[in-house]
Amino acid sequence: MSDLPVLHPHKPHDHEELALIAFRATPYHEGAQLYTLLAVGGDNERPLTADGSIVFFRAPEQAESALQLDASMSQLGPAPHHVESLCDIAEALYVVNSQDADPNGILLDCLLILDDLVRATRLSMPERYQAILTELAARLTEGKPLKQIFVSSSLRNHVEDALLWCVGAVVVKARVLGE
Repeated sequence: MSDLPVLHPHKPHDHEELALIAFRATPYHEGAQLYTLLAVGGDNERPLTADGSIVFFRAPEQAESALQLDASMSQLGPAPHHVESLCDIAEALYVVNSQDADPNGILLDCLLILDDLVRATRLSMPERYQAILTELAARLTEGKPLKQIFVSSSLRNHVEDALLWCVGAVVVKARVLGE
């Protein structure tokens, strides 16, 4: 993967902590389907990993046992009990495909979390996908409305392709506990 940030530069911080992140991938499923932990607040925001795989689990109650698989992250403290953020991939894809507004910031939240996960895979993101997602995240961070960003269906399709590449990269480098 290139040395350029996928979506956003990280600001240096002194204090890292753990955040419980939930994921929803299936549009017809209510609520979260998977969870992981992220180390946040430092120079290297990263997900829970073991043996080169991103560790996911099916219920928040599994966070503490999952945390034991990653020695560097287990040093940050006990696993949190409340969900810090939801990466709603299904909703983000819906927003990209058909919406002119994202009042809840679902797409930006998803982009920022996927950034951390994709970097942890150590796979090389195609430059065109990296460029389009970096630009999209920058415009969303600036508060630019989706209606002004997505000026063509072609652009929506390119963003969808880039998001699906990210999801695929994460899936092939994932380990789900309990399987």
